[in-house]
Amino acid sequence: MALVKCKECGQQISTKAEKCPSCGAKAPRKTSPVTWMVLVAILLIVYISVQSPSSPTSSMATASNSDDRTKSKDVSKEEPPSLPEWRTFESEDEMTGERSAFATSPRSSPRRPMEFPYQGARAWLGVGCDKNSEWAYIGFTKTPNLNNTETKDGYNLINTRVKWDDSVSRTSFTQDWGADFLHFRADSAAIQRLMAAREMLIELDWHSQRPVHFPFTLRGSSKAIGAIREKCSNY
Repeated sequence: MALVKCKECGQQISTKAEKCPSCGAKAPRKTSPVTWMVLVAILLIVYISVQSPSSPTSSMATASNSDDRTKSKDVSKEEPPSLPEWRTFESEDEMTGERSAFATSPRSSPRRPMEFPYQGARAWLGVGCDKNSEWAYIGFTKTPNLNNTETKDGYNLINTRVKWDDSVSRTSFTQDWGADFLHFRADSAAIQRLMAAREMLIELDWHSQRPVHFPFTLRGSSKAIGAIREKCSNY
């Protein structure tokens, strides 16, 4: 027989007594082991249902994530990222009001990084026109300092190798002293090549840098050059 303390008077009474023989208060009851077992079982069932990966909420979330990944893969297959193409723009001389139009390639870095003080140099191909003429050139973010040039009155003459797709040829350029541009000497022939080829590679004997090679994409060049020609015909 187990004894418990009366909650009113503090006397020891039997757990089987219905009330305290001293004060008459109801005797406290011990929780039945069966009751504890039932309570533990309920808590265990609730825990398992929350943690189970097969619960409806978890299944829906997993399915949703799977659908999102599938959609992402499908979109990447259907819509590959677009490659950079040539762009066009116009300019106007503030003093004379004369207008020009330009088509330019995306900027390109040399295949082998250049060293100080030319690190980070980039280049682009360009075609320009006004109401009277059109020209082709290569622009640089840092002024080219080239070897093996022929000095003329106010400019240098450069003769170097250019690769149009798989065909290599010698091409002549001019560079005004201190200028950031190389101009094709044969503009008309150069523009025809720019419109017909897929890519171009130029080799430059850059001072202290050994041969430097700049690749250029000609993707969209024909369309861009045609667009500026139409603009210039209306100036």
